[in-house]
Amino acid sequence: MRAPNVIPLSAKIAAEISIQHALPMCTVLTPELADKLRALNDMTRRLRAVGVRIEAASPLDAKIFINAEDSDQLAASFRSEWRSPVWSTKGVHNINCVRLGGCQVCWLTPAKGLPS
Repeated sequence: MRAPNVIPLSAKIAAEISIQHALPMCTVLTPELADKLRALNDMTRRLRAVGVRIEAASPLDAKIFINAEDSDQLAASFRSEWRSPVWSTKGVHNINCVRLGGCQVCWLTPAKGLPS
C-alpha cells in the first residue's frame, strides 16, 4: 500500500522536475541499481534494528554513512560479519569504512595530529 502523500512520477514529470530544480533524478531502474537498492535497504534496516543511526545513504555507490557515535554499536553488533576495514584522511576528517551486507558502511572521525 502506498503512503497517501506519495505520488508515482511518470518519466515526463520526473524530467520536468529535474529541469526545474536542477537535481539529477533516476528514471531507469537497472538490474544493477535494483541490487544495490536492495542491499542498501536491507543493511539500513539491520543497522536501525540494533540502534545505529543512519546519517545518509548513496544507492549509486552502495554507501551508508552512520553517526560516528554509533560506531561502537556497529562493531558490537556486526564485527564478525564486516570485511575490508579501511580509513582515509580527507581534509580534517578520517573516513572509516567497512564492507557489510553488500554495502560500505562509513563514518567520519576527526583527523589526528591536526593543529588546534
